[in-house]
Amino acid sequence: MDTKTFLTSKTLWVNFLAFIVMAVQLKTGWVISPEIQAMALTAVNAVLRLVTKAPVSWS
Repeated sequence: MDTKTFLTSKTLWVNFLAFIVMAVQLKTGWVISPEIQAMALTAVNAVLRLVTKAPVSWS
């Protein structure tokens, strides 16, 4: 099975972006409710899991 590098993984990029958004919230004090953040990230990750075709290679 073909693999892809971690830099081409949409799931990892979405989770990295979520980390940045959470850090910005911490720094600015503008906070999206944790429940909404969790629901949105769960939904996006579920969709990305459905469209994933290749495993990630860390090397």
